[in-house]
Amino acid sequence: MDRFRPEMPQIPGVTSGTRPSQGGLASLNTEQIVQIAAVVAAVILLVALIVWRSRSKPRAAAPAAADADTTEQSAPPPAPEPVIETPEANLAATEDQLSKPWAAHKFIFVKPITQDKIDAMVMRLPNGGLWAFSLQAPFGRCELEFVTDAAVLASKYGFNASHPMVVNPCDGTVYDPLKIGPLGTNTWARGEIVKGSSLRPPISIDVKVRGRSIVADGIE
Repeated sequence: MDRFRPEMPQIPGVTSGTRPSQGGLASLNTEQIVQIAAVVAAVILLVALIVWRSRSKPRAAAPAAADADTTEQSAPPPAPEPVIETPEANLAATEDQLSKPWAAHKFIFVKPITQDKIDAMVMRLPNGGLWAFSLQAPFGRCELEFVTDAAVLASKYGFNASHPMVVNPCDGTVYDPLKIGPLGTNTWARGEIVKGSSLRPPISIDVKVRGRSIVADGIE
């Protein structure tokens, strides 16, 4: 029967009658398989960790940017400069309205007790002080005027002035805002009479500066 058996091909490096060993996991023992499995698991874990970190970084940055935008939008504006609230009836003018010498502003003074409304004026004097007075003449019902034109003072009232004056157009009295005139015994008021027949200076109104506001808080 041997003569009918086909001859085995001659393979270099393999002797006749020798059977090649089987490769793969079948030739490995249990310890080697466990080591290979551990290495494969470590590689898989490392790859999964890299993928997770690469995906999680952009997601973390996006909420951070959103939080930054929200923080920027919700940040409160700078606190404004404190403003002292003043009742409209007591507000004579603002510092801006009387920033220059001889600047003047009309206002309405309300008497605290009777609530009578009086037309009044406040002006900035050249020395920086303030003078407020009632526009109603001390006697009669004529309304006083503030004249800044020296030519008008000379032609209409016959008084040569070097600065603005307060006048009574009804009787021609001229009051000087830079001078103090007598009211009686040991009593004086601003607005001395320099020409005319009136008996006293205009009725004075007390004013005070509160913040950027000029407040009228009393009348003689």
